[in-house]
Amino acid sequence: MSSGINANILRERAISMLEGAKWRFSRKEYDLACFEAEQAAQLYVKSLLLRLCGVAPRAHRLSELLGRLYSALREDFKDVAEELAGFTSSSRRSVWFLEESYYRGRYGYVEYSEEDGRECIDTAEKLIDLLRRVEEIVSGSRG
Repeated sequence: MSSGINANILRERAISMLEGAKWRFSRKEYDLACFEAEQAAQLYVKSLLLRLCGVAPRAHRLSELLGRLYSALREDFKDVAEELAGFTSSSRRSVWFLEESYYRGRYGYVEYSEEDGRECIDTAEKLIDLLRRVEEIVSGSRG
């Protein structure tokens, strides 16, 4: 399987996870909505890393993955790398909260509020929107 195919699979799973998070939210399952929103963001970042670097890291920390993506972009795609860094910096608390929902959802029970669920989904959506633009820029320059 080529990395392009794997990247597409990861991206589609990310979109599916985001839709799942919205569905969970509508059912008032806020902890699972947060978990799935984080998974959506994580998988989309990994799909871009796979496309850019040929490998998707096994790391799970969203902030670490975003740092790796920034490093992969900064030489050839400086403007979009800076936009990613700006998002990460301005959304630091929300990214951290989203990241924590992965660990808390996976390794222990925690109850999230409606506000928490909305924050997780909003952060994941904003990040994925940015990542889509990154993907378009990267794809446009290579193709």
